[in-house]
Amino acid sequence: MKRSILAVLLFIIVFGGVVSYYIYGYSKFNDVINPNRKIFASKYVVIQYPPLKDVGPKFLVLSPVEYVNLTVKGWEPPKGSKGYLIEIKGYITGIPEVDLNLTMLSKYNEFTIVVGSPEVRVCSSDPKSFLGSCEDRTLAVSEISIITSMLFKRYYYWDALKKGLDNESAKQYAYEETMKRKNIRYLSFLTKAKIGLGKLGNKENLCIVLMGPAEGATSNEILILRPGLIVLKGKTDGALRAEAVLIEKLLNITISS
Repeated sequence: MKRSILAVLLFIIVFGGVVSYYIYGYSKFNDVINPNRKIFASKYVVIQYPPLKDVGPKFLVLSPVEYVNLTVKGWEPPKGSKGYLIEIKGYITGIPEVDLNLTMLSKYNEFTIVVGSPEVRVCSSDPKSFLGSCEDRTLAVSEISIITSMLFKRYYYWDALKKGLDNESAKQYAYEETMKRKNIRYLSFLTKAKIGLGKLGNKENLCIVLMGPAEGATSNEILILRPGLIVLKGKTDGALRAEAVLIEKLLNITISS
């Protein structure tokens, strides 16, 4: 009887310790994604042209100076275009573009795309009830997932070639190894706790978090918060997609036109 009581007490102590540990991580999440210090921000204008028949929308990325110079000369985007002013902040070196390249181009053991809050699930069953645009959120997730996967594949492709595989076999090997390391998560209690504790978004696990109107985002910005952790915030889900396109352009990757 005494042994069983001791076992129960031990379980309660261990379980309580684990719960407290994750509650602590959860409490740190907001501090992690909202650093309380002023830092230089780069600004870009991303213009989404209206889609043409049988062709997806095109994007134009400009610095504010380039945009002003064009408009002064009388240029204006086609009717129906959407424009997004996006800030990028880097908390590693303080230079946003450098931090973006350092973070996205580093080698990791795995990567995690946090597609948004659990409410995103309604997009598959009742899209009208979602606070935002399910279509744009899906496209934003797809865009950033493709970019990250492409970068991951490089290492395994070259590894395969070094091992003597031919080009097609190397591509297949790189794809399979990348998919093994890809994780999709919602911004749940546990995900927030792991980000707060540094278990997600570190030098081993690249974590990219998308936060739109459903998650309470009130700004259009890309935050490179620490090695392995990037947060995209968008006042609209369309802005999130524009931010993914901006990352693509800054990394000189070609996916969107």
